[in-house]
Amino acid sequence: MHNTSSGGTLSPARAATARVVHGRGGLALLRVVAALACLETLVQGLLAGMLLNGDVDSIDPHGVNAYVFELLVFLQVAAAVLVWRRNRWLTWPPKATLGILVATFTQTALGLEGSLAAHVTLGVALCAMETALVLRAFTLPAQNGAAPA
Repeated sequence: MHNTSSGGTLSPARAATARVVHGRGGLALLRVVAALACLETLVQGLLAGMLLNGDVDSIDPHGVNAYVFELLVFLQVAAAVLVWRRNRWLTWPPKATLGILVATFTQTALGLEGSLAAHVTLGVALCAMETALVLRAFTLPAQNGAAPA
């Protein structure tokens, strides 16, 4: 039973958590792609650490992995839009993934420009953003059974 002490209605925060996500395929895609992108940020951090430790051979894998990460972020945005199209009340996934996309392009530009301090700082922030996205995506309640048409 829900707490309806405020005049019989749920608070907006409670109402949002009481809803379930329709379209399990889109949600599953978002979860998988976000988890892979999150892992990519860890690989990027490892390669960056190797580079900063003097392993100059890690620069090429770091660059290639950056483009893999960008591709995953594009897929994240697409998956978030799929989830949102079936669940118009759920606006945070497209907003969050678009924010991560902008941060990713900024990160690439900073890396190509050689702005090391900003590049490393934004890299850590991207890792945190991806982690938060994964945690939120995996806590969304999915609908069991067939979704309504």
